[in-house]
Amino acid sequence: MKRKNSLLFLIILLLTQLNFAQDFKIENDRNKFSVYFQDVGNLIIVPISINGSVPLNFAIDTGSPYTIITNLNAIRHFQIKKGNSVTISGLGKDIMNLEAYLSKNNSIQIGKATSETTDIVLLFEEGFDLSSRFGIPIYGILGYDILKDFVVKVNYVQKKITFYNPEYFHSRTRLNKYTIIPLEIRGKKPYLKLDSQINNKNVELSLLIDTGSSEALWLFENPENQIVISGPFIEDYLGYGLNGEIHGKKTRIPQLNLGKYQLENLTTSFPDSISIANIARINRNGTVGSEVLRRFTTIYDYQNRNLYVKKNKYFKDEYHYNLAGLELYQPFPDLPYLEVAYIRKGSPADKAGLKKGDAIRLVNEKKISVFRVNQFQEKFDAQESNVIYVEGKKRESITLPEIIELFKSQVGKKIHIVYTRGDSNLQVHTEFRLEKSI
Repeated sequence: MKRKNSLLFLIILLLTQLNFAQDFKIENDRNKFSVYFQDVGNLIIVPISINGSVPLNFAIDTGSPYTIITNLNAIRHFQIKKGNSVTISGLGKDIMNLEAYLSKNNSIQIGKATSETTDIVLLFEEGFDLSSRFGIPIYGILGYDILKDFVVKVNYVQKKITFYNPEYFHSRTRLNKYTIIPLEIRGKKPYLKLDSQINNKNVELSLLIDTGSSEALWLFENPENQIVISGPFIEDYLGYGLNGEIHGKKTRIPQLNLGKYQLENLTTSFPDSISIANIARINRNGTVGSEVLRRFTTIYDYQNRNLYVKKNKYFKDEYHYNLAGLELYQPFPDLPYLEVAYIRKGSPADKAGLKKGDAIRLVNEKKISVFRVNQFQEKFDAQESNVIYVEGKKRESITLPEIIELFKSQVGKKIHIVYTRGDSNLQVHTEFRLEKSI
């Protein structure tokens, strides 16, 4: 099976010999600008241009200390110079070195801001395909390089991200409705110290803030620090990292405090020790991800080491996870099917007879949407059409991002799937209802 990456928080890279000197500036000496983003599985997807290219989708990822291009065809098309090789490893059970290079002094434009001296990590790894995982074209990741130069406000309700000149922001912006939480920047990544309740004990956690993680919370199990699983859990597949599959346990913790805000009954993943063997865990207990962050308007002020938060209309939403136990990806974006990457044992999808490698043809009578990627002369939407004709019958299509949200939607929701297996063209019908396991 072609390699895929399940969640962006799996991209925690150990890169050596890197020394960056970015300098983003807003055109015409403006003090701020805004960009609307796509919310795909809680991730912030924005268009950026590289060396004068057409706009390409990148993920804004606070967990990434570098700008990274992950699409091989994009690297070749723009003829970006490789530069020196760098060492990369990441999450997963396998131990291997990956081919990556540091390209210096590139031009990057996002909205009204441009940097002419951006260093970019080029990842030459065929299996690392964000587009196939998320169902829209995604070409890479933009992290610390843009966040360090501005005060950055993320509005998940309006789906808008605003970049401010720091001096202008602090002279003009009223923050009396926001809660201020001190930030610590280590290794070009932001960390928070948050209080939690685990197993009826108050535990202080040092957590990486990761907008590239779709989940609410990841914790590294540590009995000495009282970080243990205390309630019902499921053995689950947590994703696919640069070094292979990531497995662990999924449960809930009673409480996490984000400043004055008390978050309750959070879904929490505990990756197994093999999967996180390559990740530095000194002075870090885990990750707080976008399933928490999306409940707030957040303002990142790296220069003054502060995070400002104000709850929004999503604050009281239940913390969701995949209730189907079925993980899908789109190995060939221009073909209308999805492939099963994982089935959780005992899940509704497992009981319905689905198996790893099955090709999903229809979901709730909707054809699988296709999208075009690796074409750089114009910008394409995730799907070419919202209506597809199958055997003369008009069918609405459904995208992979819509299916991901469907599987998290509500207990009791009926899911009808048509699939094929192996080399057979026989279409098999099955159905199940979404069930809560934790």
